[in-house]
Amino acid sequence: MGCCLSKSKVEPIVASCPQCHKKYDSSVVANIGTELYDHIATVHCPEQGSIECVLCGSTVLSKSSQGYIDHLKKEHNFTAQHENGDVPREITQNVTCPECSETFQSHSADELGNSLYEHITSLHISDQINCSICEDSINPSDYVAHLRQNHDFVIRSEIRVEAPLVTSSNINSLNDAPRPMREGRPIPKPGDKVLCKWGDWQYFDSTILSFDQYKLEYYIEWDDQDPTGRNIPIEHLAVNQSPYEDEIGIGSLVLFHQGRYCANADMGRLSGVRWHQGKITSITAAQDGTKLYSGSHTKSEEDGKWVTYKDYEPNFHNYKLDELRCAPNLFDILEQNAAQQNQELNTLTQCDVYLSYCPSDSQLDVKAGLAEKPEGTNYENTNDPLKIKKDLESLGYKVLSNIRNPHNQELDLNKIVACIKNCKVFVCCISDDYASNDNCRMEMQYAKKTAHKPLIPIIVGDGGWDWQATVVGMLIAGERYIDFKMRDAFDEKFEDLKTQVGNLTNKSGTQAVDTTAKPTTPENTKKDIFISYCWTNSHLSKENNEIKELVGNEWNDPRRIKSLLAKKYNVWLDIEQLTSGQMTGMFEQITTGLINSKVVCAFVSSQYARSENCKMEFQFAAKSLKKPFIPICVGEDMAWTESVIGALVMGSGVPIVDMLDVRKDSHLEKKMEEIMERISEFIQPAEEEVMSDSPPPDYQSAIKSRAPRVGDHVISHHFRHAYYTATILSFNKEDMTYLIQWDDGDPSGRNPRYDQVGLNIEPDEDDIGVGEKVFFPQGQYGGTEGNNTGGVRYHEGVVDSAVERNGVKYFSGHHVRGGDDGKWVTYRGYDYNFHNMTVAELRIAPNAMDALFMPSE
Repeated sequence: MGCCLSKSKVEPIVASCPQCHKKYDSSVVANIGTELYDHIATVHCPEQGSIECVLCGSTVLSKSSQGYIDHLKKEHNFTAQHENGDVPREITQNVTCPECSETFQSHSADELGNSLYEHITSLHISDQINCSICEDSINPSDYVAHLRQNHDFVIRSEIRVEAPLVTSSNINSLNDAPRPMREGRPIPKPGDKVLCKWGDWQYFDSTILSFDQYKLEYYIEWDDQDPTGRNIPIEHLAVNQSPYEDEIGIGSLVLFHQGRYCANADMGRLSGVRWHQGKITSITAAQDGTKLYSGSHTKSEEDGKWVTYKDYEPNFHNYKLDELRCAPNLFDILEQNAAQQNQELNTLTQCDVYLSYCPSDSQLDVKAGLAEKPEGTNYENTNDPLKIKKDLESLGYKVLSNIRNPHNQELDLNKIVACIKNCKVFVCCISDDYASNDNCRMEMQYAKKTAHKPLIPIIVGDGGWDWQATVVGMLIAGERYIDFKMRDAFDEKFEDLKTQVGNLTNKSGTQAVDTTAKPTTPENTKKDIFISYCWTNSHLSKENNEIKELVGNEWNDPRRIKSLLAKKYNVWLDIEQLTSGQMTGMFEQITTGLINSKVVCAFVSSQYARSENCKMEFQFAAKSLKKPFIPICVGEDMAWTESVIGALVMGSGVPIVDMLDVRKDSHLEKKMEEIMERISEFIQPAEEEVMSDSPPPDYQSAIKSRAPRVGDHVISHHFRHAYYTATILSFNKEDMTYLIQWDDGDPSGRNPRYDQVGLNIEPDEDDIGVGEKVFFPQGQYGGTEGNNTGGVRYHEGVVDSAVERNGVKYFSGHHVRGGDDGKWVTYRGYDYNFHNMTVAELRIAPNAMDALFMPSE
C-alpha cells in the first residue's frame, strides 16, 4: 500500500568532517556547507600554524579554515554528498592553474575553460611560455592543449547532490518501492556496463553490444565514444561491479583505478577514468574491520604499458573491495551457452569424477611436453595426479580431466565445462601451482559456486602452503582435505579418497564401492566424549600444515588432550570420524556424533567463537540437544566471553577449565586431572552401555530446535539480501533448502537455503551475542499489482554491541551486506546500522544441524 503525501520527506544532504567524522545534514546545500566549514574552522584549524590532513597526511598551512577546505577540494575532491545516489546531480567543475595553483570553479565547462585561458594569458604568458612541467617552449594559444595532450591535464568534477523533488506522482516510488527482482551472477551480457582493455594495457568504461560465442569475443561501445578497439576477448573484460570477498585473495588478478584521461575532440573522445590490471600482494584490515587490498601493476613499460600518465604509481595501496573489479570466470560464460551443446557432447562428458589438477604438478604431463617443470621441483617424493586418476579408474569409476583438443593439444574449455557440469563429484588437486593457474582457479570456482558440485580437496605438489591465502584456499576454508603430498603415504590417503568418492557417487554393485571402509553409521559414532574445537587452536594441526597460524600452544592443544582422554574413554574427533567431503554429509555425521555422545568437551576461544561451524556444534549440543558440556578455555584471550558462545557458557553456570596459562607438562597433568574429574560426573571409564541406532523414541520430541517445521511462520530471504515473512511448506534435506509460501502472495523466490530462514518468534537472550548474525526489521515496501501486497523488510545483520538498561538488553549492529554485494540500499528508512533493538525485535536462522535433525512431523 502506498504512503500518504503527508508522510513524505525530503532526504537530507549529508557531509562528514574528514578529520573527526562528525556528520552535518540539511536539505539546503548552502546550510550544510556553512555548518561544516564553521566546524572545521573552530575545531580543527588553529588561527596560526598548520593542520595535518587526515586523508593524505600532508601538512596544510592554515590561517583559517579556508586553507584546509581548499586543500580538501583540490586534492581529495571533497564535497557534500547525498546518501541516495539515484537523484538529480548538479556538477561543479574545478580546475587548477599549473603555474600558480589558483583554482577556478564553474557549473559550465566552457566558462571554466575561458576563465582559465584568460588567467594564463594575462598573468603567465607573454610571447612564449616555458611549461612548468616539462619546460618545453609553448606558443600561448597552444598551452592548454599542450597540457591536455602531454601531461594528462584534466578538469575534475565535484558532485554536489541536491535532494530529490517529491511530487504526488513519484511519492510512492520514492517511499514504498516494491521488492526488486533477482539479479543473477555477474556474467557479462549485452547491455552490461563493463571495463575493457584498450591499447597499451589500460582498461576503460564501456557497454556490451553483443557476444560472439564462437570467437569468445564481445563487441562493445566505449563510454567516451572512442571508435577504435571495440572487439574484446573475454579475458580482457570485467563487469563494472564490486566483486565478492571470496573472489579476491593473495595473488588474485584485479582491475584497479589509477589516474584519469582527458577528452580528445579530434577523435570524438570524452574524458574518463583509467583502470589497470594488478596483482594482490597483501590484505589487511582497517580499524572497523573493512578489508584493504594492496598490490602492484602486472604490466610495466617493458610490456608496452604506458606509464607516463599523471598519477602513475607502480603499486596501489589500501583499496576497498568496491574499488576493485574482477574478470568473469570463463567457465561461467561457457556454461551460459551450454544450452546449445548437442546431445552427443553431453553423453561424452558424463562421468563419475572430474579430476582438476595443474599440469606442472604431474611428472607424466611434463614428460609429455604438456607443461614445464617448475624450477626446483622434485617429483621423487610427490604423488602424480594422473596416478590418482588411474587408480580411481581401476575401481570402475569414469574419471575425466584436462580435456584437450586433439589437433593442437590446447585445453578444450567447452568440453571441460560440460564435464564439470555432468560429473558426480569434483576432485581438485591443490598446490601452489594450482592456485596460481587461472584455468585451475576458474574450474574450482565454477564447480563450487556455479555448478554446486560435491568437492573433495586433496593436496599435492612439491611446493608449500601459500595457496591457503589465495582464492583457492578461501573456497575450501574450514573444510576437510586429504594430504597427498608425500608418496609414502599414498595407500593410506587413497583409502580415504576412495571412501569419500564412493559415498558421493553412490555407486553400488561394482568394485568401486569399498564395503569394508569405515562408513558413517550410529555404531561408529557411539562415543563417550565429543571434542568440539577450532583447528586454529591445535598445535598438531599446525605441524600437519593444516592451518597457517597457530593461536595457542602444544600443551593446550585439543587434539593432544583428546589423545590423553582416549586412554580411558571413547572419544569423537572430526579428523578421525568424518568421511564425507560434501558439506551436507559432514553436518550429518557431526550431528549423529553429538547425538550419540554423553558429554561434549568444548575447547572455547576467540577463534572458536568466530567459527560458524564451531558455533553451530556448540549451539546444537547445548541448546537443541541439552547435552552436558565442559567448557575448556584455550587460545590466548577471553574475548570470546562477549560472543554468543560466551552468553551460553556464562549463562549456564558451568565452571570453566582455564588452560590459557598451561605452558609445561606438569601444568597439563594438573589440568587433565580436573578435566577427568569433571567427565566422571557424567560417565565412568569402564561403563558398558548398548546404544540403539537412533535416539530414544521421546528424544526427538524433547529437542529444542531452532529449525522451522512445515507450517511454521518464518522470516525468509527473497532477492538482493532482503527478507520477508512466509510460511514453510516443505524441506529438502538433500540440498538443505525450504519451499515456502510468501505472506504477500509473491510467486517468486520460494526456495531459500536453510541459513536464509528464521522462525518468526522471539529468540532466547543467550541466542544472541556480539558477532552473532541476526535478522532485523528496517523499512517497508509497497505492493505490486498481481505480485504482492507489501509488508515489512527484514535484513541480515551482525551484532556489534549489547548493553543492558533497567533489566532489558539492547542490541546494536550493522548490515552484513551493502550495495557492493548487490543489496538494495535505496529504500526509505535505510541505515547501515541498527540501534537498540530488543530480543523481541530480532530473529535468528537455524544452524545446519538443527535443519538436518528436524523432528519428524
